[in-house]
Amino acid sequence: MNPLLEVSGLSVAFPGAGVRAVRDVSWEVHPGETIGLVGESGSGKSATGLAVLGLHGPGARITGSIRLDGRELVGAGERELRRIRGRRVSMIFQDALDALNPYRPVGAQIAEAYRLHHDASRAAARTRAVELLERVGIDRAERRAKDYPHQFSGGMRQRVMIAAALVNEPDLVIADEPTTALDATVQAQVLRLLTELQREMGMAVVLVTHDFGVVGQMCSRVVVMYRGRVVEQGPTAQILTAAHHPYARALVASVPRMDDTPGSRLPTVPETVASLIGPVDEESLADPALRIPQARHPAPTGDASPAPTGTPPAADAAPAPAADTEVSAAAAELSAADASSSADGAPSSAPVAAVASAETPVAPAADAPAPAASGGRAGEARSGGAEGAVRGDVPGPRAASGRSPGAARSDGGSRGGAPGSGEGRGGENTPTPLLRVRDLTVTFPGGGLGRTPHRAVDGVSFDIAPGESFGLVGESGSGKSTISRVLLGLRRPDDGSVVFDGEDITRPARRRGRAPAVQMVFQDPYGSLNPDRRIGHTIGAPLALHTDLSRAGRRERVASLLGEVGLDPALADAYPDELSGGMRQRVGIARALALEPRLLVADEPVSALDVSVQAQVLNLLTELRRSRGLAMLFVSHDLTVVRHMCSRIAVLHRGRIVEVGERDQIMERPVSDHTRALLDAMPAPAHRAS
Repeated sequence: MNPLLEVSGLSVAFPGAGVRAVRDVSWEVHPGETIGLVGESGSGKSATGLAVLGLHGPGARITGSIRLDGRELVGAGERELRRIRGRRVSMIFQDALDALNPYRPVGAQIAEAYRLHHDASRAAARTRAVELLERVGIDRAERRAKDYPHQFSGGMRQRVMIAAALVNEPDLVIADEPTTALDATVQAQVLRLLTELQREMGMAVVLVTHDFGVVGQMCSRVVVMYRGRVVEQGPTAQILTAAHHPYARALVASVPRMDDTPGSRLPTVPETVASLIGPVDEESLADPALRIPQARHPAPTGDASPAPTGTPPAADAAPAPAADTEVSAAAAELSAADASSSADGAPSSAPVAAVASAETPVAPAADAPAPAASGGRAGEARSGGAEGAVRGDVPGPRAASGRSPGAARSDGGSRGGAPGSGEGRGGENTPTPLLRVRDLTVTFPGGGLGRTPHRAVDGVSFDIAPGESFGLVGESGSGKSTISRVLLGLRRPDDGSVVFDGEDITRPARRRGRAPAVQMVFQDPYGSLNPDRRIGHTIGAPLALHTDLSRAGRRERVASLLGEVGLDPALADAYPDELSGGMRQRVGIARALALEPRLLVADEPVSALDVSVQAQVLNLLTELRRSRGLAMLFVSHDLTVVRHMCSRIAVLHRGRIVEVGERDQIMERPVSDHTRALLDAMPAPAHRAS
């Protein structure tokens, strides 16, 4: 069968900015096929998709060939491209709220897209728009067609975007991260809808994403991009379980999985690459001809989904040697070799800009203190997102405060609470909770126009023991962030109590003293830092407010904190826009640690990061919790990440805790129907190559 779309030798450059976004890329898609275009931020995925539709504008220089059914699109005039856009090829954009016109009803926008390519009356186009809204699952489509984008939820807006893209029944749809901002259950609904419509209309789909779970579920073939190049492409099962290029293998390996050992060190891209081929710079790693030595290739499993696993190991147990993969074993060998060569205190010779370093530390036992960070530095790449920690990924040693994390977590407050109660039953040896939340209720006023008040949090109760990592899971609107804001003193509850270290911190008189003890790591590493303040000032500001340190003392403390989170202390003089996303999140963590908190509230701390950077930040949080004896409230909608990070989990639904218990019970024997729905909705990536 001839390809529907054939991309050959495509390059996209922006001469004015000195950027080569896409370099000599070739791939193809056949009628009715779904392929995945994967890679980290800056890899060129979206730039390639926009080039197909000619949407880059006059500032871009595009060379190579893009053929649609044999017709060349590179160099085609705007009139010809307009006839193709929306009719033959359409696009589903990542952010529906930005892509839809806020000033026009959604029905009118879909109808306009239809009339551009058909000789239809306004009434006929409106009827077609309502028909598509019904087809994508919008209830009362006739009435909702008159609503504006802001009147829809995130999932419903994405359905509207799909309706607009498919109204002309195109031959090819380019879906650019269509579910990235959606919860697991909504994501599952959108992907299921897209699959059904694809079968019904016979269209081809190019799915641009960094989510390997979605790739394994949706795609027959995968194209992996890095620094503007295609480094590998092939059948999905092969890429996910037996990739030949070291970057492709490393990228897949960095994704948390349901069969991982909870609390173990996640493989990062730099570490895995180093274990496979040794240290290599970014440009060399982007060479499509680079391959893993043949001896390290596992056989493809033929299945992109993992087989069911037994009961996972205990939360903080070190991984058994028998379960080590060849990749982790090689990493351990490299680490041992590096430790041996550095025994005399000589610094590492790894270059600052290296993507991978031989300083790969062995995964520590869960309750062991964090090992000392290695002296060498591996640069944190901003392009391509393959972010290497500037000082390695493991923070320096630090004496744990209070009881050891393992002992504090042994019973951890509640154990196996009844569904709906929101409170577990402690055993005889249960330690005194560090945080005790009881019957917490928060209501938002309804406002004008007869709107009724909304109860965001409804009678929530839970405990967190000293040193424990407690997960709070739920969809958007379930009340997770509202609870976090109450703990930080940013929102007063209407009812209930929050007792921290024996004191009710919801009382106004206690607010001032709470800042040093409870701190927050925010979701958005871009929006949570002041763009006009240097990094050192951002981290040092709490020290100026709550300590008696001199200016020199604050500078010294800031340098120490930057080193502890794996950043070069010289970055204290940098501004946020000079840092990558992962580096900014490390700064946010350093700021949260400045006042020596006992409880860290991590509100979706990795949801805005690429998978490889996500692994590095999760590793850092785990090591900091163990070395400092920190308790952590880990807030997320991603059950895979929560399973990896937390020993106990509470599941929120519409402001109420519907289930709380030990990690294994929640993941393997859920009691609540809502918990089971969340687990069923998670796309499952493949096992790591072994």
